[in-house]
Amino acid sequence: MEYKVEILSQEQVIPLRHAVLRKNQPVESCYYLDDEMQGCFHLGVTRDESVNSIASFYPQSHKDLVCNQPYRLRGMATNPAYQGQGLGKKLLLESFEILKSKNADVLWCNARITALPFYKKLNFQVVGTEFEIEGIGPHYLMMRRI
Repeated sequence: MEYKVEILSQEQVIPLRHAVLRKNQPVESCYYLDDEMQGCFHLGVTRDESVNSIASFYPQSHKDLVCNQPYRLRGMATNPAYQGQGLGKKLLLESFEILKSKNADVLWCNARITALPFYKKLNFQVVGTEFEIEGIGPHYLMMRRI
């Protein structure tokens, strides 16, 4: 069976968020306040009903970006057993099409340093300087025009 990208519920993204992004924190830390905001959507790459890669998208601006219809990418994670197989790229390419249909003009994220090469390959640009997210580590603001 092929990998497919599909819209997921908040509950479907929580296990992978916890396992990859917040494994040393309580599972409650994986529930983001914005998960149920109007216009938010969660995408996942699935195969045989298994969720292997996830990301969430929020209609949200950033004070350092000039744009009309920005979306924020948050909580992107791929099961370590499937990393390096193109699932994250597949997910983001599909998100760009969805965001175009929503008339979004910018997608931005707070990227972990280890993820910079991945995002740069997909034409995201670093904006500003490194900053720390408490309890998580160093990040950069990145953005991509849609």
